Amino acid sequence: MKLEKNDLEFVGWRESVSLPAFKLLDLKAKIDTGAKTSALHAENIEYVTVNGRKYVRFLFESEDGKKKYIKSRFLEEREIKSSTGQKTIRPVVKTKIRMGSSEFEIEITLINRDLMGFKMLIGREALNGRFIINPARSNLLKNKLEK
Repeated sequence: MKLEKNDLEFVGWRESVSLPAFKLLDLKAKIDTGAKTSALHAENIEYVTVNGRKYVRFLFESEDGKKKYIKSRFLEEREIKSSTGQKTIRPVVKTKIRMGSSEFEIEITLINRDLMGFKMLIGREALNGRFIINPARSNLLKNKLEK
C-alpha cells in the first residue's frame, strides 16, 4: 500500500523510538536526512555462527549506563562514509523499529557512537515515504507511543 502525502506522520529532528526485538525501548534517536542508512551504537562487535547461520553479537550501553549484549542475524558488511568523511566497514543487521504508530523493518549499521550525542541515528532510507521531517521540532511522535 502506497501512502499518500496526507497519510504521512511528522517527525522532529530527534525522536523516541523502540527496537522491540533488541528490547530497546524509548531510545533517543537523531533524525538525519544526510545519512543514507541508520546506525546504532555497538561495542565489542563479534561475529558468531550458530547452526550454519552468521550472527553479529555486540554490547549496547544505554544512556543510563546499563549494558546488555544483543545478537542479531548478520546481513552484510557495508562501507559507510561518516559526516567527517572517514570511511569504515560496518556490519549491517535488520530488525523492526517502532516510531510512533508505525512499525517496520529497518537496516542498521553497527558502530561505536560514544562520541555522538545519540545512541541511534535514523537515516533517510528508513524515513522515505513514511514521514515528513520538521527540523524545528522534536519528539512529535511521543504522544503516539503512549496511545
